[in-house]
Amino acid sequence: MKAKTELLLHRLLWLADKPMRPTFRNIEDSFEGWAYYRGLLPQIRRLEAQGLLEGMTDERSGQRLHRLTEAGRLAAAGGRDPEAAWSAVWDQQWRLFLFDIPEVESSKRRLLNRALARAGCGCLQGSVWISPHLPSSLEAILAEEDPDCGHLLLLLAASKGKIVDGRMVLTAWNFAAIGAGYEAVVGVLDQFPQVAAAADLEVLADWTARELGAWRKALAADPLLPAALHPKDYQGPKVSQKRRKILEQAGRLARTLAPGALARQS
Repeated sequence: MKAKTELLLHRLLWLADKPMRPTFRNIEDSFEGWAYYRGLLPQIRRLEAQGLLEGMTDERSGQRLHRLTEAGRLAAAGGRDPEAAWSAVWDQQWRLFLFDIPEVESSKRRLLNRALARAGCGCLQGSVWISPHLPSSLEAILAEEDPDCGHLLLLLAASKGKIVDGRMVLTAWNFAAIGAGYEAVVGVLDQFPQVAAAADLEVLADWTARELGAWRKALAADPLLPAALHPKDYQGPKVSQKRRKILEQAGRLARTLAPGALARQS
């Protein structure tokens, strides 16, 4: 998905006049309308074709109304649902992915390592990767990367208790880097008071783009493990809660500013 499309969906989700589901609404009368008039209007049809946005024509007014689909809401949230992942119940079974590829076939090793990493698995050691669940995206990612999957073996291993599980988590995933990603998100969120004081749509638009970029980068590095496996200093849920509150404030600011901006552009 293109960055411009992701940003538009992000704004539709967080800066809408009212929740984009389940009510159809006219997206041309608010901040999103301002964004469309800035050159994004042609994307409406593409979003509908991709199943990210659905529309209908209001019989009384003749206006075209839209709302995000569930797929659109997920894409707007960064492509993954952190809250659902964190609240998932772990079955106390580790999934171990092992492969035996000679060092001389380094390209195959790189492809397989990249596919497992993209699926959220963690490298425990060498050619041994782990995950607390079978990643739903792994099959598609393997197909996309096109490695030789005949070398990949899946095993189940029962949990040996919290201490051992905690060591495995800290070994398999780089939580220092993950924490740095969330710190970057907080850094952007903490700039919102200055954005609100500026009371300018261009400033708000720039901030939302930077906020989305920081959030997506943080999510890309995070395996989003179930809460039972969270390291002591993991900040994901706390940052997500803070983000939601500030984006709600950003939505209220956008609704205050957008009508005047649209009038100036007409």
